[in-house]
Amino acid sequence: MESFVEVFYKKNYGDRKIIRIKNRLASVGLKNIKEIIPSTIYKISGDYSAAQIKKIAQNLLTDPVLETNQIGLSKPKDFYKVEVWIRDSSTDVVGESVKYAVAALGESLPLGVRVGNSFAIKGSFTKPQLEAAVKKTFVNEVVNKFTIEGF
Repeated sequence: MESFVEVFYKKNYGDRKIIRIKNRLASVGLKNIKEIIPSTIYKISGDYSAAQIKKIAQNLLTDPVLETNQIGLSKPKDFYKVEVWIRDSSTDVVGESVKYAVAALGESLPLGVRVGNSFAIKGSFTKPQLEAAVKKTFVNEVVNKFTIEGF
């Protein structure tokens, strides 16, 4: 069984990351960006109850001062949602660290944990333009896989 936790910055805390994403995309020609919502996604494989996933999300994956979380994946309306993951054939060192931290939290050792980066993005551009910009800035196709959903 797979569970997803998505972690977001609270209002006014992720501004630097948003600026970095916007600047990277603008540097390859995607300039008409209106809004970006970044997040980190954790895919946890194992047999966990909803209460256990909530405990893991709140006590391990989320900094309560800076961040909030959501169990499951967001699907923002009127945005494209980009997810960038390390390919399954590559080692996810952050995921491995989280895997053992889950066990240290008192839960059973997950079968696996993968960590991805995501951003919802709104602007005046097409999906092919966004895809080209993402490939140039956030994806090394040898080690990463990505999806773009929306519109």
